[in-house]
Amino acid sequence: MSRAAGSSSGAALAVGAALGLGAAAAAALAVALLSGQKGNKAQPLTKEAWKEAHDEGGRIVDFAGILEQIRMGGCHPDVREEVWPYLLRLVSPSSTAEQRSTLKADLARRYSDLLQRCQDLETSLDSAVVRTGSSVAVAENAGVGRSVPAHLAQFAEAQRIIVLDAIRTDLLQPDAASESSHRTNGAMNGLVPSADRRGGGPWLGRVAEETLMNATHLSPASRKAAARLIHLLSAYAVHDPETGYCQGMSDLAAPFLTIFEDDSMAFWCFERLLQRTSKNFRHDETGMREQLRGLARVLEQADPVVFHHLRQIGAGECFFAYRMVIVQLRRELPMAQAVTLWEILWADEYWQRLGSWTPPSLSWPSSGSWGSFDKNLSSLGGREDYQAAGSAPELLLFFIAAVALRQRRRLIDDCRDQDDTLRLFNSLRVDLWGSLRTARGLQRSLAAQYQPSSSVY
Repeated sequence: MSRAAGSSSGAALAVGAALGLGAAAAAALAVALLSGQKGNKAQPLTKEAWKEAHDEGGRIVDFAGILEQIRMGGCHPDVREEVWPYLLRLVSPSSTAEQRSTLKADLARRYSDLLQRCQDLETSLDSAVVRTGSSVAVAENAGVGRSVPAHLAQFAEAQRIIVLDAIRTDLLQPDAASESSHRTNGAMNGLVPSADRRGGGPWLGRVAEETLMNATHLSPASRKAAARLIHLLSAYAVHDPETGYCQGMSDLAAPFLTIFEDDSMAFWCFERLLQRTSKNFRHDETGMREQLRGLARVLEQADPVVFHHLRQIGAGECFFAYRMVIVQLRRELPMAQAVTLWEILWADEYWQRLGSWTPPSLSWPSSGSWGSFDKNLSSLGGREDYQAAGSAPELLLFFIAAVALRQRRRLIDDCRDQDDTLRLFNSLRVDLWGSLRTARGLQRSLAAQYQPSSSVY
């Protein structure tokens, strides 16, 4: 170790000791915080490097090397549309170009089937409303009439929330070339009313049509983007009715529609992301509590002083990080940086588990009616347990811990109750690369000694 490095580490450890940290925790914190102060971000995966990684048949030759580059520097925007299906395990790195073409056709067919099921459900809902005299357009929280079948009421309520969230979601404005590639003819600035479709375009429900038509604050491009988002989220609610649609999903879905021109690929990549994060959307919130407990353990072991302070002010359950966990830092980072973080997290997790994945099956379950898909028999090869019980947390939780520890002084000096921590973290603008370096320092220092059974409350 150089004299300068040794001096810096010694000073950091001295500070840690003065603040009341144990030797191990002080060392971990010193390593992590010093890691966040130095070094430049790595270079992203480029179009040239991605092209060179394939053999003549289209297989990736050194996928571990590709993952290593992405987990350190992310991807150049030019390659995301091609790379993300691999990172999300929708496509196998050993697949040929011909196999991927077959898979893509199947994915498009399945997505079209899901939108057709949405249209069939809306038709059934309209018939049920007419038959029973129930009203769909009732008070905002009242749902539909009790005499309407439960699965149709569920569909109607999901549609209402999806449409409201879609017109409020911040989507990147497509450039002229992108906009022209999605341009269609018809009313509503390119959105064709369902009465005029007759099989000639994707379903867009009555509620969505009326809402978009009246959303005069939206530009034509924004209306098209909102319609695509409604398609995607409605299809997911039908595909996975056990989870359905939950608020926050629109924030996760929007980036896929800015990156993928092909809506079916955007949908199935989003579906793979939801396989990783669906536990966060459980109605009983057990998944979120598990995540927040994991974060609390990291903070407790990395910086007992900060964590003790959080417990003293009633913030030991880390609810200040709720939004960061559920939408994966989507609100705390600009979209361009958020998607870079996502691909780094995906590549890191994949790199850690190389050799343990089975490519998705091309044998699809039957369509059937609402609810016929078994959540545990996903049409893309089955859901995966992305984190074994009792294992060290994934990089995301270390990243969020790093964000918190980089606010160490403000947490201790300025936060006197849980509301103060919520205000602090709701107004943060996160330093992506500095926080990532700190997170990796924490991961290296704490992963080996992580104690999942430690009591943090």
